[in-house]
Amino acid sequence: MARQLRIEYESAFYHVTSRGNQKGRIFWDDKDMDEFKRILKRTKEMYGYLLHAYVFMDNHYHLLIETPYANLKQVMQNINTSYTVYINRRHNRAGHLFQGRYKAFIVDKESYLLELGRYIHLNPVRAGIVKIPEDYKWSSYIEYILGRTEWAIADTSDTLFSFSKRRAIAAKKYQEFVYYGIEEKSPLAKAVGSILGDEAFREEVIKYLKKIPDKTEIPEVKEIETKHKLEDVIKAVSEYYGVKTDELLKRKKATGRQRKIAQYLCKILSGKKNIEVGRVFGITLQAVTNVLRDIEEKRGKDRELSKDLTLIKKSMQR
Repeated sequence: MARQLRIEYESAFYHVTSRGNQKGRIFWDDKDMDEFKRILKRTKEMYGYLLHAYVFMDNHYHLLIETPYANLKQVMQNINTSYTVYINRRHNRAGHLFQGRYKAFIVDKESYLLELGRYIHLNPVRAGIVKIPEDYKWSSYIEYILGRTEWAIADTSDTLFSFSKRRAIAAKKYQEFVYYGIEEKSPLAKAVGSILGDEAFREEVIKYLKKIPDKTEIPEVKEIETKHKLEDVIKAVSEYYGVKTDELLKRKKATGRQRKIAQYLCKILSGKKNIEVGRVFGITLQAVTNVLRDIEEKRGKDRELSKDLTLIKKSMQR
């Protein structure tokens, strides 16, 4: 039997699930689910992925993820490892928490964004845990219906804009759309191997693979990743703020904020280790770690910082 296909490219769209080892629990109480949500929030900020929908069940979870930076493997490794360490420590256990590696379907976003979001949000209803999705606390459905809250982590815009540009109207129509699909089967049943999309989409995905003799029997292949050079990231930051590159590399009070942002983005966009980023800026490994933590903590509260990071990242994709 062929191993699951794993493809990574910029702006890829995935349905991801991970189950407990031997079908066992991965969540024991609300505190565990709270911690998992905190990990998702942190990894979103660190790796720059979009989380369109999620649900946490007793023995598994579902995520609808979009990766602008071709880094799903890195994202999922961080999520599952961080959570396993937390669970083993809190519940005084050892060994594997999850059943092997996560399972990921690469998906045609244009065709299946809405269907998969609905499928994810209806999981607790189909499992008989609640009668209506509004009654389940641990999914992104409430974020769609009620809007932004302090603990909201889902990226709802793409889905809601499919219904209306006015959020209140879009939320109401999405609610109706979800209710209408309670009897619908999982869209993942339409997948060919690990790819969910029509023939044209599958052909596009194949273009990212090397020397596949028969696309109907695709084995595991080496993922395709796009990484940015450190010098290119620094250049993008300098151009965005209109400062010289040298001013970002040297300790100057006037460009201290921009320098930290450059260090943060160098780490996130290059995939380099902290010590390698530190060498470029003439700082220690711990100093880089401190900058990463500082930016991550401020990003959710500082709208200007969040906007700058987003725009600089987009400029790197051109």
